[in-house]
Amino acid sequence: MLEFLVDRLIALMGPISTLSKEKRELKDNAFRAISIALQETKLYYKSLERGSDRNMDTEAQLVRYWSAASIPLRHIDEELAMVCEHKAEFWISPESWSDEDIKTFGIKLDDVTKAYRQLAMPSFSSKGNSPKNA
Repeated sequence: MLEFLVDRLIALMGPISTLSKEKRELKDNAFRAISIALQETKLYYKSLERGSDRNMDTEAQLVRYWSAASIPLRHIDEELAMVCEHKAEFWISPESWSDEDIKTFGIKLDDVTKAYRQLAMPSFSSKGNSPKNA
């Protein structure tokens, strides 16, 4: 009887360790997707600040980045996943969003960055370590 239990426990170890690895990979994929969306958006804003004209192709790509980020993120944080969905909707037609809408839906880029950092790196973000001009 004891031998049977030990055999069953050993048999379960593989799936349990795989589940942990799969969950970690899911989180990594979600964090990678939102990180890419954030960085690409920041790069686009920098381009605009330097005098470039709006680029509809870039804005369409941002829609795709934010939409793609929301999918795996929904397994980790549904609220942040919805923020990403709203961010994608914003990039479909940014001129139709008021400052109040941006605030109401929580899609201000600094706010999304902060939420991402708190979720992905809670011990780092709680210390207030955010290097400027790095």
